[in-house]
Amino acid sequence: MHGSRLDAGVFRELALGTLPNRHVFLDSPPPGPSPYYVICNSVPKAGTYLLVELVRALGGHVDVGYHTYTSSISKLNPDGSLDYGRALPAPLWASALRSGYSCASHTEYCPYLEQYLLGRPEHKMLFIVRDPRDIVVSWVDFVYHSAAYPKMRKWNAYLRSAGSAAHPDDASRITSTLLSLPRSGIKKFMSWLDSPACLTVKFEELYSELAIDDVARSSFPVLNRICDYLGLPRKTAAELDVLGRGLTSSGRGRKVGIYKERMMPHHFDLLRSEAFQELVVEFGYEPTPLPTCARTNGLGAARRFASRLSRSLRGGAIRRQAAEAGGSASTE
Repeated sequence: MHGSRLDAGVFRELALGTLPNRHVFLDSPPPGPSPYYVICNSVPKAGTYLLVELVRALGGHVDVGYHTYTSSISKLNPDGSLDYGRALPAPLWASALRSGYSCASHTEYCPYLEQYLLGRPEHKMLFIVRDPRDIVVSWVDFVYHSAAYPKMRKWNAYLRSAGSAAHPDDASRITSTLLSLPRSGIKKFMSWLDSPACLTVKFEELYSELAIDDVARSSFPVLNRICDYLGLPRKTAAELDVLGRGLTSSGRGRKVGIYKERMMPHHFDLLRSEAFQELVVEFGYEPTPLPTCARTNGLGAARRFASRLSRSLRGGAIRRQAAEAGGSASTE
């Protein structure tokens, strides 16, 4: 009984932030001078390292040297490899972050973590979102072409080899990734979009402000919001020079709307599926438009196509509402 009471007391102190937690981020460099710590969070390939490099360039924070996830952390080694993850849930590793640190993160929404962070005045989370259609292409380039992917994990090198054998060309790799993304757990991140525990920014808007060919730009609303949120002096894109420096950068010149160049007609048919359209719309982007044939073969054909899509989307929404309510719903 005494041991149980002691354990309960320890976890209570940990939750309140009154118990120093010094055994999570080992061998980290000294923190920066900022009174805040910053979690650079996103869905994988949505712009995590754009945030990491931006926070570094703004000053005040030092990378803690770990990748953080929903239920684990992994130390990043100088050669770009990651240690095997240590099983630590997000509220636990978040309690160990100190002011002046930043970290890259792929952490799904968690109400306990949100409540914990809202009670920490030194907490800051930047959450970046990106058009899921571009995420597909970014995943393909990362897995099959980047130097970083096979170095991160031993298993990654095997996955690249096996994936290349199964999907030997760009089109088949895009198809595979497009089909798997809605099932990847990406929707578990959605609640961060409206969370008061973070500042949400769009990749496309931030990237356009940081683009090299836009250095003469004088208005930086997204960049200014980030600086103000972190309590740092405002800087211009020309002062920062962060593009292309991220650990997982593909080196590809075009970052926004690249799916329009790389995807083929059958890919666009898959983009119009209910599962993928939901991702696009829920993350705040315009849905993939109707196919050209539906628009050019007469208004009646377009209306019939739109009606089928509407019924499909409406039926999916009703099924989700029924599942959330734990009961059944009528389509009448």
